[in-house]
Amino acid sequence: MAPNYGPQESPSHIITKRYFLATDFVSGVGYGAQIILYLMCAIYLWGQRKAQRSYKFMLIYMTLLLLLSTISQLGQAHRAQMVLIDNHNYHGGPWAYHQGATNDVTNLLTISANFALLFFSELLMLWRCWVVWYSVGQRIAYLVITLPGMVLLGAAATGIRFIIAAAYPKSAILVKGTFAWLGVYHGLISATNIILTCFILARLITHRREVSTSLSTGNTQDYCSLITMLVESAAMYSAISAAWLISYGLRSPVNQPLVVASITSQQISGYLIIARLAHGRSWRKDTYEKEIMMKINTMVISGSNIGGQTAPKPEGVVYR
Repeated sequence: MAPNYGPQESPSHIITKRYFLATDFVSGVGYGAQIILYLMCAIYLWGQRKAQRSYKFMLIYMTLLLLLSTISQLGQAHRAQMVLIDNHNYHGGPWAYHQGATNDVTNLLTISANFALLFFSELLMLWRCWVVWYSVGQRIAYLVITLPGMVLLGAAATGIRFIIAAAYPKSAILVKGTFAWLGVYHGLISATNIILTCFILARLITHRREVSTSLSTGNTQDYCSLITMLVESAAMYSAISAAWLISYGLRSPVNQPLVVASITSQQISGYLIIARLAHGRSWRKDTYEKEIMMKINTMVISGSNIGGQTAPKPEGVVYR
């Protein structure tokens, strides 16, 4: 029988530390994907910056997100070095150091960067939800984003409270009280995005039905494809956030890599939305009216059915 060189700890404790190390792998893969998407979007936006003023704002926004993500990655790497190498002989072991040394500057900077990253990313989703609902009415659009907006403000206040609690020299990030603020923060952020996803999906599905009702079924195209719904609503991030909420509620150690995966997927979802905006494929405030008018004009020219009746072709027009 081969000798056991592992730590003399409980299996649950060992599994927790394994998942803790897995977060670095998940974070690294996600960061690499973000760099690729950032370069793709930035190159296109920079080339078209004179055509649309909003492209400059998008470029600044993307750069801010990448900067915060880079700070988070550097801080996380330095934190892992401090835990596993620099303080390996800490009383109680590296894991005890990770739990107790929360007021370290690197740790606080990493947490602050992550919180800011999540907050600015949710602002993008909040704006997209407003844009999607704008065609129904401006007041309704503001009413729709009221609830997720309030939840987001609550998450921001909770995040600030957690940073203050973690900054105290004698606080412990994983003890009851301080750690509860971290769970509440991520829970509120996840709830915000899930609510926004549901609202956006509801509007896109309703829009598709409205178009199908306005135009004959045989001539209605897929105005809201599955890819459009998934990208516009950031469904990938919402799905991972829901998985994190379940794992966190069950107190499963898998919640550690899942929360990092949710942060990463949120950034990827934002870059995909910006890419669609840059190429003119994303939903805009006047998308509904433009689609209806373009389809009606096409049917008039082709003499197709509109609402079950044949559209008359304008006189004096030669069709080829």
